Amino acid sequence: MLQHQRTILFLGDLLSLIISFILMVVIRFDFTTQRIFIDQQAVLFGWLFTLWLIIFFVFDLYNLRRINPNPRNIGLLITSMVTNILLGVAFFYIFSVQGISPKTNLLIISIFSFILLIVWRRLFYHLFTVRFTRTIATIGTSPLIGELQNELQKNPHFGEHIIHWNNISEVNNKYTVDILIAEHTDPQKLLTIAKSLSAEVLTLGEAYETFFAKIPLSLITDEKAIELMTRHESRAVHIIYRAVEILFAITILIITSPFMLIAIIARLIEDGHPIFFNHDRIGKNGKVFTVYKLRSMIKNAEKSGAVWADQQDPRITTLGKILRKTHIDEVPQMWNIIKGDIALVGPRPERPEFVSQLEKEIPYYFLRHTIRPGFTGWAQIKYRYARTVDDTREKFEYDMYYLKNANSLLDIGIILKTLQIIFTH
Repeated sequence: MLQHQRTILFLGDLLSLIISFILMVVIRFDFTTQRIFIDQQAVLFGWLFTLWLIIFFVFDLYNLRRINPNPRNIGLLITSMVTNILLGVAFFYIFSVQGISPKTNLLIISIFSFILLIVWRRLFYHLFTVRFTRTIATIGTSPLIGELQNELQKNPHFGEHIIHWNNISEVNNKYTVDILIAEHTDPQKLLTIAKSLSAEVLTLGEAYETFFAKIPLSLITDEKAIELMTRHESRAVHIIYRAVEILFAITILIITSPFMLIAIIARLIEDGHPIFFNHDRIGKNGKVFTVYKLRSMIKNAEKSGAVWADQQDPRITTLGKILRKTHIDEVPQMWNIIKGDIALVGPRPERPEFVSQLEKEIPYYFLRHTIRPGFTGWAQIKYRYARTVDDTREKFEYDMYYLKNANSLLDIGIILKTLQIIFTH
């Protein structure tokens, strides 16, 4: 359902870029005498548009919460287009072809595409929040149903919540319902009701996965926990993943080495040694390993014991704030990837001091340790810093979604989203 909307949004963006190219050709070229030049540019701009669409994804423009044409979202579109123009200049500088005038043609396409994208996204928002909004009804009495209703009200592009029934006996045909979300309901009666309403049925768990990409902890049973912990990848897939991870880690270390050298020198100037901050984390099957980071806090920051991480932590030094903002402090973890301690994508590894507490207070928390932890993860891109047990509980709900749905496409999306966070936050 939501994926269909994202696909439509993507296709509209692609069509906007194609129309922009056509308009540029109409303005700049003669179809009868310059067909060769047009074909050359079509190929090069085709590759460039592919990069542009990736940049749109990196800047979170396919998150349906970004379709509202408010100043922040338009600002993100402007920032992404500026990035795309700079990419275009670099692209044509590297792949120069005789007869192409990248500066003028790129400027024309950029202007047209920006206008068309604004118009398209306003139209999309109008269509899917007014004209084609799907109506939603809910059945049940749990707090999760109430939470779901509140979230649907905040996000009208998911659908319009029009009616709630406490139990199936209250259901009637007075309403036109597209999606029926139910919990603890007799399946035979639910099927009959769904047919009479011509509605698509979602369980409460499916609704949370579909709309919010997480699995509420209260919906996990022993049987579902066993299903999550017994998912295994084939050896061939594991080998391919490891090769990609190692190549990625080595590439990042090479690319960032000049910045790392500058950061190390700055660390020495600010307050001397130690340069790196190493501490234990819990990995797959409860194995303890050492994670490596460039120190961003004052010396002996944890002499009184481990505390929860916080973006506004007063122990972070002036340089440390820069290192965290640019994520340079995380680069040494590439060595952890090479060693196999962590994967490129997975639940972020937690410290032993916290794990023992969290496993007592959060049911099924041990499931995080059935796969390798990751350098980045689904919970990291969907939720803020965990400052309390309650925060960690909610982040764990995102981790469980990843455990259930992990695949290469999701991993690629997480990596691109991580890049988006780095460049826009």
